[in-house]
Amino acid sequence: MDKKIELSPRWTRLVKVEELEAGAYYVDAYCSPLPSEELRENNLDEKPILYAFAIFNQDNQYVLSYALEIRKAYRLNDEGEEEEYVGCFLEAFCPNSQFSCKTYKDAEPDFDAVKNTVLSYIHEYDAVKKMLEYDQETLLRQSNGKAPANYAVKVNGEIIDDDEKPSKDQ
Repeated sequence: MDKKIELSPRWTRLVKVEELEAGAYYVDAYCSPLPSEELRENNLDEKPILYAFAIFNQDNQYVLSYALEIRKAYRLNDEGEEEEYVGCFLEAFCPNSQFSCKTYKDAEPDFDAVKNTVLSYIHEYDAVKKMLEYDQETLLRQSNGKAPANYAVKVNGEIIDDDEKPSKDQ
């Protein structure tokens, strides 16, 4: 797994608009400066992000992100046939995987609706902890119980970055 992440334009163009506190977490909220119509017309191939929320722990360390992507998808129409549509999808980006959290098929949500959804996930469902646990399980399953290159498996099965392993001197 490559530890260096190249940020695509869909992430780099976002503008920070708000800082929030959510229980044990801090949340930085971002919006695209481009209107959704322009993103749909000119940037659909990159799955543009309309809103994003970076989650940090109490030590101000990045934990994960939520982002509202605009992308093409397929659904069954009234005749039972598959049809393509463009929708908004709330995704969670964990250290090792990405999860779909909510689909907005017919209506594009506004910033406050998405922000409230993310905050309710954090407060009401303890989603950050659950998603990180599931992310670790996914990584372990994908690696068949063996750590990928530059990672190590703790005694409890947790996979950690080699840079986080304690040295023998400690």
